[in-house]
Amino acid sequence: MTRRILLLLPTALALAFVIAFALHRTFGPPRPPACFAMGHGPTVVLVHGLGSRTQHWLPVARLLARDHRVVLVELPGHDLSEMPEPFSLARATRALDEAIAAESRGPVVLVGHSVGGLVAANEALEHPERVRALVLVETALRPQVEGKERAAMLAALDRDYQGVLRNAFTAFGRDSAQGAQLYAEVAQMDPAMVKPWIQLALTLDISLRMRHLMPPLLAVLAERSWPKDEPWPVTAKALGYADPPDVKTARITDCGHFIMLDRPAELARLIERFAADPAREPIALR
Repeated sequence: MTRRILLLLPTALALAFVIAFALHRTFGPPRPPACFAMGHGPTVVLVHGLGSRTQHWLPVARLLARDHRVVLVELPGHDLSEMPEPFSLARATRALDEAIAAESRGPVVLVGHSVGGLVAANEALEHPERVRALVLVETALRPQVEGKERAAMLAALDRDYQGVLRNAFTAFGRDSAQGAQLYAEVAQMDPAMVKPWIQLALTLDISLRMRHLMPPLLAVLAERSWPKDEPWPVTAKALGYADPPDVKTARITDCGHFIMLDRPAELARLIERFAADPAREPIALR
C-alpha cells in the first residue's frame, strides 16, 4: 500500500461513516424519545404537545407521583428527542410505543395534551395492550379548520411562519402574558421541526378510527374548547369525539389551552380518579 493511499484512508473511512450515519438517520428507525420518570406505583405516561416541553407537565407530575410512577415523554423533534425522517404520525407513534415498552412491563394510563394527544390516541388504537386507560387533554381528533381557511394556513407556514405561531400560541394562553411566553418558547424551536407538526394538526383526522378504540377514554377540555352553554354532542362532533364507544368527559374552567399549567391540582385529581376506576364518572369541576 503506497504512502498516498495510507494518507487517504482515514479520510475515506470518515466519509463512509458520515454517509452511513446520514443514511441511518434518513431510513433507519429513530432513537427512542427522551423520558424522565419519578415516583412509585402504577405507571402514568404524560405526553406534551407541539412546542411544549416535559417541564410543562411537572406541576401535575409531582402530584401524581405521590401514588404513581410518572413517566414524561418528549415528542419527536422536541429538546433531546430527534425528529424522524420522513416524519409521520406512524413514526411518532412508534417512538412513543418504544418508550412505553421500555418504561413499563404492563399497560399504562396514557395522557396526551393537544397534538401529543393525537399520538397518544393513535398509540391506544395501534397497541391497546399497552394502554389501560387513555386521557386526552385539549386534543382535537379532527382538523379545526377546513377548505380555504386550512389551505390559507398551510400556505402561511411558508409565507409568514412566525405570524402563524404568534397567532396560535398567544391564543393558547390563559392571558396575554402567558400567551406571549408560550409563543416565545416555540419561536426558539427549529421551524423544520415545528412545521411538520402543524401540518399534521391541520390535516390529520383520526376521529372515525376512534370507533375502534378499546381502552376507556376521558376527554378533558377547557371552557375555551367546550363552552358552558354548548351541549356535549355539539362539542363532540366538532372535536371528533362522536365515535368512541365509551368516552367520559370533564370541563375545567378558568384556564387556557395549557390546563396542566393553569389548573394542575384539578387535572391531577381527574387523572388519578380515572386511573383508579375508568368506569366511574369524573367529578364536576368549576
